[in-house]
Amino acid sequence: MNQVIKELYDIETQARETMENAGLSKQKLQEEKKRQMEEINMGLAAELEGRMTTLQAQLEEQAKEDIRRLVENNRQQMEQLNASYGDNLSGYAQEIVRKITEV
Repeated sequence: MNQVIKELYDIETQARETMENAGLSKQKLQEEKKRQMEEINMGLAAELEGRMTTLQAQLEEQAKEDIRRLVENNRQQMEQLNASYGDNLSGYAQEIVRKITEV
């Protein structure tokens, strides 16, 4: 009978140790999972920052090109208007004088 009680006690002790080890293993796994998630999040944040920087640079370059194109188009239009005005200055002046003298 003592032998049975001793074996039951040993089984209970082993079960308690197994449960404690399982609890420690679970805690270690949770800590490792948390650490891995933090590493993944940091990696993703760095990757997103890199992508954002690249996209921002591309957008800035595109905006500069758009502005350059607009400036060039405006310059060409001004040149055309100045040329038209210069070519027709005499006619415009005569038309103005004619309208003034009609009144």
